[in-house]
Parts: sequence; C-alpha cells; structure tokens
Amino acid sequence: IISLPMNASARCRPIITRSLCLLLAMKQVHSSLQLLRSVGSTSSMKMSSTSNNRQGRIWIHRPFEVTPSSTATKTNPSISCCPLPTKTLKPPLENRIHSLYQSGGSEALWQWCQSKQEFYNSQFSSRVATDDSDRIQKRKLPSSSSFSREVDVTIYLPKSKPDYTKLHHGICLHVHGGGWIFGDSQNQVAHRCLEMTEIMNVAVVSVEYSLVSTFSDNGQIFDPVNEVGTAIDWIENNGADELNTKPVYVASGESSGAHLLLLAMLQRRDQFDTDRRPLTSTWKCLNLVYGFYDLSGSPSVRSDGNDSSPLCGNELLCMADLYYEKILQEGNQDDQFREKIIDRQHPSVSPMYANLSNLPPALISVGTADPLIDDSLFLASRYSLCGNDVETVLYEGGEHGIGHFGLQENDEMGRRAREYTLQFMKRYFEECGLTDG
Repeated sequence: IISLPMNASARCRPIITRSLCLLLAMKQVHSSLQLLRSVGSTSSMKMSSTSNNRQGRIWIHRPFEVTPSSTATKTNPSISCCPLPTKTLKPPLENRIHSLYQSGGSEALWQWCQSKQEFYNSQFSSRVATDDSDRIQKRKLPSSSSFSREVDVTIYLPKSKPDYTKLHHGICLHVHGGGWIFGDSQNQVAHRCLEMTEIMNVAVVSVEYSLVSTFSDNGQIFDPVNEVGTAIDWIENNGADELNTKPVYVASGESSGAHLLLLAMLQRRDQFDTDRRPLTSTWKCLNLVYGFYDLSGSPSVRSDGNDSSPLCGNELLCMADLYYEKILQEGNQDDQFREKIIDRQHPSVSPMYANLSNLPPALISVGTADPLIDDSLFLASRYSLCGNDVETVLYEGGEHGIGHFGLQENDEMGRRAREYTLQFMKRYFEECGLTDG
C-alpha cells in the first residue's frame, strides 16, 4: 500500500504516483532478473544430454514477507535438485505440425489430429482401472452465451467417504491442452483428473471446448473461451449442490488450456464483479502450466524455430495462427470487434497484454527447455505487478508437457512437477479448513 503525502499538490500527485509505480516495476524486474541469473543462460537451459547422469535443478520463486528474523534464513528463489528429465528426440521436419499444414493443408493436419486422438483413445483402458470408470460422468451444460452450443464436460469424482456431510471438499475446474487443435476432456486426461480427485478429495470438472479442427455444423460457433466460461458459471451457481461439494473452487489449465482458462477468468471478472461476489472470493487459486499467453509469439517462441521437442516454436506459431484465424472466421465477435483484434496482442486473444488485476493467486510453471518459457516468465512478472500473489516454478531441462504428457510425464522431475501443482491447489483447500491435511 502506497500513501501519498497529504500536502502534495494536485499537479504533483500524478507525477509522484507514476514515479512510485516505476519504482515498483523496477523492483519486480530486479526480482525477475535474479531468478533468470539463477537459472543461467538460454544455452544452458536447453540440455543436449539425453542421460540423467547429473542432477537437474528446480527453481521456486515465492513471494514472502521479509522481516529482520527471516532475512538470514530465507532465500528466493529456493533451489532443489533431482535427476534431469529424459530429452525427447527431434522428429523429422516433415512430421512437424507446421510442415504438415504447409504441405498438405487442413486435410493433412486434421488427419494428424485424428491419429493423435486415436492414440489417446487406445491408452484410456490401460491408464484407467475398470473400477475407476464408475467415477467418471458425462454432462451437458446449458450455454451461458447466446452464440455457443451446449457445453460438454467430464466430471471426475473421488472415492466417496460416507462419514462426510459433504462428500468432497470442493471443485477443480480443468481445461486440457492440445494447441486448440486436438485433445479432449476424457481419454487424454482421465488418469490425471482421477489423480487430482484423490490427492485433493475434490470433484474435477473438465471442459470439452470446441477445437479449431472441429467443423461447425447446425450454426455452432467456435467459442472456446465462452465454453470455459459456461463451466465457470455452472460451477459457481450449481456445481456445489449438484456434486455435493463445499462451495470452494480452484482452476487448472495446461498449455492452450491455460490460455483459455486465463481469458475466461478475465471475462468472468469483468462481467460479474460489479453485481456479484468478486472473483477472488470464489476462486481460490489458478494453476497455469506452460501456457501460451502471447499469440504474437514471445521472444523464446520466435527464436526457437525448429529446435525444441516435442513442440518447437514454429509449431506453436502455426497453432496460434490457426486459432486466431478461426476466431476471426467463426467467432462470436461482431465486425467492430474483429477490427480491434487485427493486432494479435489484443487482450481478448493474448492475455499477456490484459489488465491482470483482481485475479486469484496463481502458480505459473514451465520447463527451461520449453519454447514457451518467456510466456510464463513475462506473465508471472505482470501478474505480480498487477497486485496478485504468484509463485513461479522452473524445471531445468523440462520440455513442453513436463509432468503431463510425453517422455517427461512420469520421469522423477515430471512427477515432482505434477505433485507440486496438486499440493499448491490443495493448500488453498487447507486454508479454508476443508481437507484432512
């Protein structure tokens, strides 16, 4: 809290305010630079070694109150170690998403998406026990937008504990990744959503939002942000009663899912804070995992080219192009709005440039070998500057998807990454006195 001198003249007060804001910004930049120095140079982030013969580092940057008694014992960021994760081999250039699209157009890309989905479908039975399938429900939610269809969600329930008045401690909204072009709320993520229910004893509501690769029919509009918003509205208005939970909510999104989740939360804040409880009183925290927050391409995305695996910068830019073009062609925006978002840095498509004030505390996680590392680091800085609590976690050698898919899903560092996100969200239920501890 900054208090201006009472005797400051009307002319001086704006100058003083701008100066103080500049000082705060410089302080945050200094903090970010300290974090980056501890991580090291970009060249050292992208590990060329495929073996785990040395320990990799995990950096956790957590704000804390500095007092005379704490300065000698606390450090920021804290650093821990575990074996480096397995490095994914580069695929042939012709198999990269942007190459498939450039050579074969939409048809080639949609075939790739279909094969990807078939893979997840085939994995479902091996990842989800038969007994656990009874804890998975499908439901259609009435749309909160006049432009959107009914929204499908997959609901995951923990094992019931009959001694509880309310069977579950709250609800976690989940938004899956997939670059806006593939993925689903069940076959791709069921094993992880069930894990979330068990660790936090919550119901998980995963959104089946429309994809770029889904062709519109029956007047359906490509409107994934409002579809996530529909799930937010349903959770707030009906979720706790219908799922027999406490009215305490957290939200989690990965990659493109983190992008859609943040845009939907910003929309929810702007629409309802004036006549309903503020967003931060209802949603206790956000878990934003290796998200895509700047559709114009952050420096790390643009400089990556075809270097990284399993996703490279050029693939990410291609998927951003497809999403952006689909929004312009089929989104629910009018002509005036379309004119505004010619700039891909418009806050409605790139949350990096939005007003991020009055949002719940967030955990922002990313690997140092992920082309989206700048998206997470820059967003964390802006999130803090806008007055929100934020933790930032970096995983050395972590690629896009660490802890969630690919070779690094179940490496030791991947498991630790996933466990940290779950414990972060669980802490907010514990603060409300809703978990077993």
